[in-house]
Amino acid sequence: MDDIEAKIITNRNIVKDYFLLRLRLARPLGTVVPGQFVMLKIPGNTVFLRRPFSIYDYKRDVMSIMYKVKGSGTLALSNAVKGDSTMVLGPLGRGFNIYNKPNHIVVAGGIGIAGVHLLIKKIKANAHVFYGCTDEKELLLLNDLKMQDKYISTIDGSYGYKGNVIDLFRTRLKDYNARDTQVYACGPEGMLKGLKHALESHRAPCQVLVEERMACGLGLCFGCVKKTLDEKEPYKRVCKEGPVFNLWQICL
Repeated sequence: MDDIEAKIITNRNIVKDYFLLRLRLARPLGTVVPGQFVMLKIPGNTVFLRRPFSIYDYKRDVMSIMYKVKGSGTLALSNAVKGDSTMVLGPLGRGFNIYNKPNHIVVAGGIGIAGVHLLIKKIKANAHVFYGCTDEKELLLLNDLKMQDKYISTIDGSYGYKGNVIDLFRTRLKDYNARDTQVYACGPEGMLKGLKHALESHRAPCQVLVEERMACGLGLCFGCVKKTLDEKEPYKRVCKEGPVFNLWQICL
């Protein structure tokens, strides 16, 4: 883990409020595990606290972050331009464990695709991806992913299955044997709750990347705790013990 100076290469608006930020780092991050994140200083002087972002992509000294404008921090970041300087602290947290299984299912909703992008690239042809978004336009977020098995749901029905991604996932779950399957997921808490319910009778192993507000990203402030089933230490820090957790060990 290092605090590294970086300069913006591009900060491109993909669709609606979604942006893809590419940064050139002063030195490499080192080994990055899919699911890990960085704490990014927002360029300029208007936002004091750093913001956490999943590592969308990384190669040598270039790192990418996909984000959605939701508040003052991401709004300020969306106005940053090529050449602006910033600082990147990372890689942070615990990422996904990739097990040797015939079937790797990835479930993502909306900006959740940013948290599993590196994972999908790593498992490549073995990835069965279920992605849910609002409408057909948001499928631009998948443009650089090459997958053999891709199942899409849109809330408005403009592409693929009409409805949410968990309902779509339920229609295909019977095709996968729990013993041969590993599930990975990233999305809003409501989606993760639905996924847990969908898998209750199937009981396939599942790892989820939990989204949570963070202040320090280092586990010092205990501002991002998640309740788990651990009787001795039920509250785990998302930035330290996570952001990836066993679905069957967290309280949703």
